[in-house]
Parts: sequence; C-alpha cells; structure tokens
Amino acid sequence: MSRRSLDASLAGAGPPSLSAPCPAIALAIVDFAAVVLAGLACRGLNPAGHAAHTPREVLVVVATGTLALSLLHRRGLSGQGWHPARGMEAVLCLAHAFALLLLVLLFWEQAMTFRPGSAHAVPADSIPATNRNWLFTWATSAPLALLLARAPVEAALTHAPPRPVARRAVVVGNAASARRLARVLAQPDRAGPRVEIAGALILTPRGMPPLESLPGWPRLDTLRAARRLVEASEVDLLLIALPEAASRSIAAILRIMAGVSLDIWLAPDIARLYEAPARLSSVVGLPFLHLQERPMAGFAAVGKRAEDLLIGLSLLVLAAPLMLGIALAVRLSSPGPALFVQPRRGLNRRIIRVRKFRTMRAEAADDRGARQAVANDDRVTPLGRFLRRTSLDELPQLLNVVEGSMSLVGPRPHALGTAAAGQPFAEAAADYASRHRVKPGMTGWAQVCGWRGETDTVEKLRRRVEHDLFYITHWSLGFDLRILALTLRTVIRGEGV
Repeated sequence: MSRRSLDASLAGAGPPSLSAPCPAIALAIVDFAAVVLAGLACRGLNPAGHAAHTPREVLVVVATGTLALSLLHRRGLSGQGWHPARGMEAVLCLAHAFALLLLVLLFWEQAMTFRPGSAHAVPADSIPATNRNWLFTWATSAPLALLLARAPVEAALTHAPPRPVARRAVVVGNAASARRLARVLAQPDRAGPRVEIAGALILTPRGMPPLESLPGWPRLDTLRAARRLVEASEVDLLLIALPEAASRSIAAILRIMAGVSLDIWLAPDIARLYEAPARLSSVVGLPFLHLQERPMAGFAAVGKRAEDLLIGLSLLVLAAPLMLGIALAVRLSSPGPALFVQPRRGLNRRIIRVRKFRTMRAEAADDRGARQAVANDDRVTPLGRFLRRTSLDELPQLLNVVEGSMSLVGPRPHALGTAAAGQPFAEAAADYASRHRVKPGMTGWAQVCGWRGETDTVEKLRRRVEHDLFYITHWSLGFDLRILALTLRTVIRGEGV
C-alpha cells in the first residue's frame, strides 16, 4: 500500500471487507445447522428410514456436522467472502468429512459384526444398504443445503453493520498520523470493533518539545510507560501509526514490548520491512497489520485454563494427604516454615509469589535467587535433597495453578536475581523477555528435554529459552499432555532438580 492510499484510508476511505467475530460465529452456526438438518432430513426421507432417530444416528449426524465445520474453518471458509467463488472448496471440505465418516462407519460395522472364535470378520460389503443410501443422499444434498442457507445470511451480514467489540488500546505514532487516527476513531458510523484508548505516546523529532496528548487520550511520555500501562491493566492492543521512514522506532517498540502479551498492529504501508504474517484486522474500518499476537487468546486461553483447572484440581485433591505429610516432615526435620515463597516474574512480567516446600535451611533462604542451587549444595537439608530429586518440592505450585498465576505447562519462572555467567538472564539471552507472553509453568518443554537444573552458562540459558519459545509457538493441548506425560516419566526416574 502506498503512502497516499494509506492517508486516504486514514482520512475515511471505504474499509476493506474484513470479518468480525459475530458474523463469523453466525455463519458457523448456519454451516453446522445446514449439514446437520440435511442429514436428519435425508435419514427421515430414506425409504427404509425410521419414524424416530436413534441416539447412534443423531450422534453420527452431529459428529459429522462438527467435523465439516472444523474442516471449513481450517481452510479459511468459515468467514465471509467465499460465496460463491470459493464454493467448490467448501464442497471438497464436505466430501472430505463424508469420506472420513464412511471410514468410521465401515470400521464400526466390522467391529460390531465380528464374532469371537470366527476366522475373520464379516466383509465390509455387509454394511446395510440403508446406510449407503442415506450417506449418498446426505453427501450430495449437504453442499447444496450449505450454499442455499449461507447465501441470504451472508447477504444480510454484508449490509448490516457489524456488532461493535470494545478493546482497550495504546497508540504510538507521530503527530500527523495520530491526529488522522483520532479523527477516524471519533467517527460514530465507522465499521468494525470500537476501541477505548488507554494512553497515547506521540513521538517527536529529537530536540523538539513533546506534544500534549490528543483530546480525550491520556498522555504517555515514554515507551516504557506504555509497557507499564500494559503490565498494570487490561490493555491488550497496541496500535502503531508511523510512516515508512520510522522503521527504527518501530523496531524499538517491538523490542520493548517483547516481554508482554498483547496484540501489536501496524498500518500496512510498511509491511514489506518485516517478515511477519500478512494478516489484517480492522479498527473502525481502518486496516492494521498484525506484527505480534498473543500466543493464547480466545478459545485457546479458555482451553488452557480449563486444562489447568481440571487437571490441577484433580492433582491437588489426590496429592493433599502427601503434601500434608511432607509439610509435617519439613517442619520436624529442620527449624523454619514448611513452605518457601519466592517472588518471580509471571505473565506480562508481573511479580507472582511461587510456592515450594522448603528444601534449604531457613537461614540460607535466598528470596532473589542470586545463588543458584547446585549439586551437593551445602544449604540443602537431607530431606530437601530427596524432595528435589523426586520433584516433590514443586507440589505446592498446584495452588499457583489453581489460583491462575501459573499453568501446569509453560516456561519455568526464574527468581529475580538469577544470572548466567554473571549476566542477568534478560541480558544474557536476547529473546528471554518473550517467555513472559504466557503464564509460567510447573514443568515445560525445556525441562523434559533435559534443560533443567543450574543455569551457570549463557549457552545453557539460550538453549532453555529456545525450547521455551518453541513451546509458545507450537502450543496445543496435545503438546501439553505430552509434556505432562514426559514429566511423569522424569519424576518416576528420580531425575528432578
């Protein structure tokens, strides 16, 4: 996009056709309903159909609708803009779903008709003809039902103003771009989600006095002040409005904001300067390019939290008697409290209080972690060595997981004063701050891959950070379960720190 076209867009040119969350949800419901209703109708109209649907048939229909919706979403067909030009892609997605359904039903029939003691299962050709008729009519009518149901809904959504979705944002830009952005944001009839500006940093040339903030926008004096605002509040969006010549300023913004979890959007005329996915979002009709996205947001964040609560609470209940016994043993084995509580940095670099069973003598406690624990550390009690080797000293962190300051799986939090070869962790590894974009974890990918224990060299720290960033980039619930299984193996083998 040229500078002139960007200015035109900022000044109020027509916004591009971009999907909003509510229309996407509405279309997803329509897609799901079309496939499911077509399946139920075809089953009822089948010559050998039943007057009422069995639970198994309803389950097959609902599962197939869910699978079709998932495939449409993965191919980018769950939003607006594909009808009818990309209708064939939707048909292929439905064909894929029905092919998988047929394989599942064939396997089911084989399993149900297998008789113990017989030489082999009943051949696949014995699947009832009614099933084949039903599947054939359903597979051919579902695409047509989908296209016919989508057409009027998409037409209505195109002409209806999208439902506004409020977000809290920080703006960083020069005076001219910020003023244009302010004019656009102030227009009540613009399309797209509305935003509330929590603060604005107006950049001025070196030697020039700082400008006052724009009307209605709280003034920020430095980028670090903007980061502190993100850390202390619910701000989740940073809007950058700068010309192409300001690439150094944009690089500085990204560097300072690397340690906080928020979306950073950039006006698209300087997209060629960055190797970033060219994904656009609209704020009151104005396009912005995504430079950084929260690793876990929306349904991903809900799923992650549900995982922590479900597994974390279960483990906490099961481990409660053991934890009480360990706490009593710690109190009896050496003077001092049973728990050692240490401040560490969590999500968005906020200070959290991490709980562990005390494994060192009380007088040797080091809240800032300036001296890392090493093998045969003279500060560790005999019981503490056992707890560290079996990782049982980490059990109280289940309380951190349940309260929400930590997760079961994530980058391990470090004490505030830890250093590698005399260098603070944040200085020794360039990407160290990016670990704070997600909640810290009781265990992590780095730990199960062998990068645990003392981090006394810069190389060890960098390898640990590499594994943490790999986990953040490739996170999934399945990946979490794999790490938890590997952690259990490590604990059983007694390979803890």
